[in-house]
Amino acid sequence: MFKLGLLLSLLILLLLIKLKNRAERAKRCLPANGFPGVWTSYLNSVSNCFYSKSATKDACLRFPGSLFTFSLLGQWVVLAKAKEHVRELCNAPEDILSMESAAEELLQLRHLVGPLFSDELYHIPVIRTKLNFNLEGILPPLVDEMHNACSDIIDTQINGGDWTSIMVSPIFSRIICQATSRILVGDPLCRDEEYCELARQFTDDVLLMGPVLKFLVPKLLRPWAGLAYRSIFKHQERMEKLLTPLIESRRNLRRNSVSDMPNDMLSWLMEDSPLDKEHSTRSLSMRMLNVIFVALHTTTKTFIHALYYLASQPQYISILREEVEQQFDPDDLTTWTREALGRCVKLDSFLKETLRLKGLGAIWMPRLAVSDFTFSDGTHIPSGYYVATAATAVHEDNNLYESAHEFDGLRFASMRKGPKTLDGLENEKDWQYRMTGNSESYLAFGGGRHLCPGRFFASMEMKCLLAYLVLRYDLKMKDGVRPSDEWFGPTLNPARNGEVLFCRRKV
Repeated sequence: MFKLGLLLSLLILLLLIKLKNRAERAKRCLPANGFPGVWTSYLNSVSNCFYSKSATKDACLRFPGSLFTFSLLGQWVVLAKAKEHVRELCNAPEDILSMESAAEELLQLRHLVGPLFSDELYHIPVIRTKLNFNLEGILPPLVDEMHNACSDIIDTQINGGDWTSIMVSPIFSRIICQATSRILVGDPLCRDEEYCELARQFTDDVLLMGPVLKFLVPKLLRPWAGLAYRSIFKHQERMEKLLTPLIESRRNLRRNSVSDMPNDMLSWLMEDSPLDKEHSTRSLSMRMLNVIFVALHTTTKTFIHALYYLASQPQYISILREEVEQQFDPDDLTTWTREALGRCVKLDSFLKETLRLKGLGAIWMPRLAVSDFTFSDGTHIPSGYYVATAATAVHEDNNLYESAHEFDGLRFASMRKGPKTLDGLENEKDWQYRMTGNSESYLAFGGGRHLCPGRFFASMEMKCLLAYLVLRYDLKMKDGVRPSDEWFGPTLNPARNGEVLFCRRKV
């Protein structure tokens, strides 16, 4: 027991020394830091982990228009809020301000998942091209799987016409996993319990253990800790076991007739390989884990936030339902089209507003300076520093949005009421008010070269599911109050134990 206490004391001392050194570098290199002293900054960093949202907003008010340093537990981050700084961060070359290096280091992906997870990135161009070019074709199976999942999971819990309390997080985590996986691996694997459990837990496990490994484990021991983690959780091995029969079947189809290949992510990944050299089963399994990592977690969190807003402000149900009924036949899911979905501007606005107020956290779009970088105002960022945006402070700035702290589900629909062009299309400015649009004032999907390539699919999926729910169900909060959000450091999550009352809609 004494040895364990001594070891913990040593680790804390090393962390303090590490933070002290970084604080001294920050005070020496950056003009606006936002902390009073070197040792007291450690207390600030602990406080900032518990109150990240209010702390970043207070710092933005203290240093308006300036870059400033923000301390988190064991880590300094240079934060940007002004439009010009956000624009420069987004447009900086990857070999200077690197998003990939930041994600790999902050989450310790090379150790937790393995080098192959970070070294091979051929899934990104597949998302940009094959997925985005096939959105119209994959909409019918996506809607079909949503119907299957909701029928199996929600309808079986609802008793007749009575109101039934449903714990939202686990239910919609499974529904979104099943629907998304229909487009990733097809059926019947998308409904397999073992596959769904692995897909849903993988991202949570990595997001939980990554910061632990980075901030609590000495650098020399991280490879060994990562090896132990991989040997216990076996994410890659489990995914490979599940995908091997499917991959072999697809390879046989590919050798005989490419036209028979299913239209899903696994097929697209296989088609992306050179004809004379197929991607290995291990490589394809790791790519699928990477796609799952970026596809499931953010979509699930955002949709649960939206559902809490809808249930706590039920006046939006009739508004959205009226719009959706004008575009879709609720009794014939085969008639649902992407064009009709695009005309649901209120539905689009509701989800975009959800992302504005309930994004991924107070600090977003992290970049690691792999070499020195200087902003146009002369602020110098030395190599090794992290740079990010104060996303919540931007999204809740009253100078950018009227009544910025309040949820207005029709905010962006109102902004899109500008004049149409001669051919009936929206003018160029209106594009930024769509859910998939971005600007220096709206950072939910990132920006620059790292603007989320899967945002069109994520948007389509969430709009389809929300449309399906308002057509089939009535819903409300038990007490009428939206459940409190949960913060883990600067990361925002919807309430895990929140319950919503569902009832089959009476037509």
